[in-house]
Amino acid sequence: MSKTYELSCDCGHVTMTAYDQPKLSLHCHCGSCRDLYNVDVLSATGWAHENVDLPDESKLFVHKVDGKQMTRYGCPKCGLTLYGVHKPGIPVIPHGLFRKANGGTLPQELAPTLHLFYRERVLDINDELDKCDDGSAVGLSG
Repeated sequence: MSKTYELSCDCGHVTMTAYDQPKLSLHCHCGSCRDLYNVDVLSATGWAHENVDLPDESKLFVHKVDGKQMTRYGCPKCGLTLYGVHKPGIPVIPHGLFRKANGGTLPQELAPTLHLFYRERVLDINDELDKCDDGSAVGLSG
């Protein structure tokens, strides 16, 4: 049975839908994600394009990072970041949207499986997940 996730910004102006399973679910510690999302650690899922119905860009704010292959998309009314597109070219949706849509809890099937770019961390995390120094575990270079 296919799982469907109905996601929205805080004000409800922008919605999107994700289906089935993400390609990956992880914690990213790279400086680029910290800067793009304004977080110490980005906890997120990466999706195949065919498994996510993204909102029309005309409804979004779009922020392209100079000199990097990263773009952030969000609601122009409430300011919430909905997703980003990073170097591998797949939509990356922060876990916060899934928690918001699921009563404050991340669905178990979306639990992170590893840490990427752990050598760049600004916060130590003591858990049982693999901690990769770079992005080679998912086909990214450092």
